[in-house]
Amino acid sequence: MTRRETRFTNILRSRGVGCILAALSAWLTWRCLPGLPATGWLGVFPELSCVANYAVLLAIAVAMVAINRSFTLLRTLSVFFAAYFLFITGVTPGVAGVFGTSSLLAAVMMLCMWTLFTIYNERRSDRRIFLIFCLLSAGALIDWKFLFYVPLFFVGIAQMRILRFKKVIAAIIGLITPPWIVFGLGLMPVPRLPHIFFTPPAMLLDMPGGWPFICTVLLTMASGFVFGTTSLLRILGFNARARAYNGFLALLGIYTGLLAVVNFTALPDYVTLLNACVAFQIGHFFRATASRRGYILILALLAAYTGLYVWMTLTA
Repeated sequence: MTRRETRFTNILRSRGVGCILAALSAWLTWRCLPGLPATGWLGVFPELSCVANYAVLLAIAVAMVAINRSFTLLRTLSVFFAAYFLFITGVTPGVAGVFGTSSLLAAVMMLCMWTLFTIYNERRSDRRIFLIFCLLSAGALIDWKFLFYVPLFFVGIAQMRILRFKKVIAAIIGLITPPWIVFGLGLMPVPRLPHIFFTPPAMLLDMPGGWPFICTVLLTMASGFVFGTTSLLRILGFNARARAYNGFLALLGIYTGLLAVVNFTALPDYVTLLNACVAFQIGHFFRATASRRGYILILALLAAYTGLYVWMTLTA
């Protein structure tokens, strides 16, 4: 690499560019707000819904940076990966501009993952395991999709080398506690079991901006697979603790991608978490290729997302 390329790479990975990408993602979402349908928990107040959701997205980005610095996942202090997460979420205004399950799911998963990482090979971890599964159960009271991640966190406990009978009991008690309190006190009616039914895939394509949205998610999945695969050999060279952390992060991304494909009717609900997982893989790639013109592929991806956003605004 030339000296100019090295300087440009350092600028691209700087906090200043991260702030620019974060602000740009907010602007991209806000300018599409008038055309968004009244959905989400604050659908009747679209401006408030957008502001509340973006505040949650910023909190997720901050949590991602904090997780990276606490557990040295990416072996770098650059915040570019968090800004990349905000940008690729901002180019899907239907997700970024609506306060609903998508951002809440991602926020809870980041909090649960952070808590999980603190108990690596830690014998006194029952309370934190209880907290993880209590959060998942509480989230399921709002949206049952949170329950899909219960098996994954049991796998995560095994990866953290603490899977014991007492830990399983703590997890089960954590799952039982929220519904026991809520339904026992009559704060919510006991819900019916969700009905499983088939919906045609064309349902997503018929909505305004359906094709650009699907292509954006496919680009995220493809880039996550490619960058996750290329980072694998580098991760295998880490110590056991770092391999456990990055292994669970990879599983979370793959699992979320599979859920998004299988439960495609609710695809937007998985997009924010999927973007966060892929952003970590982008961070691995950029860290490993910073001195080998990795910026070219990063810029190409940013341009591709921008093009998809323009396509969406023209067709929505």
